[in-house]
Amino acid sequence: MTTDAREVQEPSAAQKEWQNLIAQTSDRVRNIVAEVIDRHAMDCVQRFYDVLLNNADAAPFLSNEIVDTRLRAALRRWLAELFSHDAPDAGVLVQTQQRIGAAHARIQIPIHVVMHGARLLKRKLRMFIQGLELVGTEYSMAIAYVEDMIDIAIEVMSLAFVQGTRKEVEVNEAFRLMSLGKDISLERETQRAALLEWGQSFLLDICYGGDSANTLSDSAFGLWLRHKGSVLFQGASEIDVVLKAVEHVDNDFVPRLVSERPVSPQAVKALQGALDEIHYMMDQLFKAAEAVENGRDPLTKTLSRRFLPTILGREVSLSLRRHIPFSVLMVDIDHFKSVNDTFGHVVGDSVLRYVAKILVAQCRMSDFIFRYGGEEFLVLLTEAAEEQAIQIAERIREAIERDSVLVVNGNNIHTTASFGIATFDGHPDYRHLIEDADRALYLAKAAGRNRYQVSKRCGSVFQTSGGIEEPLIDVLGL
Repeated sequence: MTTDAREVQEPSAAQKEWQNLIAQTSDRVRNIVAEVIDRHAMDCVQRFYDVLLNNADAAPFLSNEIVDTRLRAALRRWLAELFSHDAPDAGVLVQTQQRIGAAHARIQIPIHVVMHGARLLKRKLRMFIQGLELVGTEYSMAIAYVEDMIDIAIEVMSLAFVQGTRKEVEVNEAFRLMSLGKDISLERETQRAALLEWGQSFLLDICYGGDSANTLSDSAFGLWLRHKGSVLFQGASEIDVVLKAVEHVDNDFVPRLVSERPVSPQAVKALQGALDEIHYMMDQLFKAAEAVENGRDPLTKTLSRRFLPTILGREVSLSLRRHIPFSVLMVDIDHFKSVNDTFGHVVGDSVLRYVAKILVAQCRMSDFIFRYGGEEFLVLLTEAAEEQAIQIAERIREAIERDSVLVVNGNNIHTTASFGIATFDGHPDYRHLIEDADRALYLAKAAGRNRYQVSKRCGSVFQTSGGIEEPLIDVLGL
């Protein structure tokens, strides 16, 4: 009889080292350290937080109220699990640190910030152990135990971080190549038209006495350029030139033309020249792209779910840096299983394709639409706060209810959909945003379907479904 290799896994080097360290540490020393944690864990947490809030690299991850709320409890829990009175299970400790490291990779927390936090904790615990006035070798053994336990934890976290980061890089590159595989000629014409439309609309408004403050960066072209174009042509030197040219139009030409009366032909000509330059550079970027369709859901032609980490991670970073909102819609086709069971999967596939077309038609060029799984779609609404997300969700819901009627063998198949809405609240781990939208979707379906439900959080607790609890320090204990 052979044993399935998947059932028995050889302990990692870190796990073996942890097992040996725990086995070689006496119950007396382990309990001394555990009692220090019992009495002083919150002092350690407070010191950790006070110092890192003044670290320019760490502060963006720690300053959010939700993160603050979770950090203190999660970091205390992490210390208690690492330095428990009973000998901890090395395998469980490894798994915990691996989850933390993977979360760091998703959130893109720099490793040096994690190392800084670990150093703070070791220093604070060393100070408390010194205050015990231990005799003999107990002091040195307790200090060695604390430092070795934390060092191994950080080592396992760092390895998981590197592996997660490598995977993120691979997916980022795959998404970039997939993006280049769109129908480039169609995308080129769409963005050319959007750029031309902004120029004509702006100039007409100015020439007829308006005081338009509609900037190019806030136009449909600007949104697309910021959220999709910059990813589409990542690494190309021309994209930076285009972004600077758009900034130049907004900062120089727009204010001058808005304030100048009458508008001089020279100023109009100068603006047109700047737009022509942007148009030329965009043409060069598109010409360099190859038309290969890859990385999309083959049925609905929406984005593959595998690109969610790349795109959501980038939107989180952009939102934190620019202080702009974005939202997520979780969309579920109502009673889809009964359609498959009654009419077959061919008809079910037709429903999926039709709903996907409606999503594309009702969303903006800057939004991202994913086939999330089965009959579910996920829509990322760039630069959309909660109110706008609600309006878009309702518009899509009405369009699906109104338009998606298929006739099969004389039977009308009327389709509706339910929506969960969640708006980014500053939490740097995008998984929480997806979970919020998913819970809201569950409530919408439970309330009768063909409706939307907005996610609401109170502090770190989702009001209708309870909080999310994860045994992570996450540097932030998310």
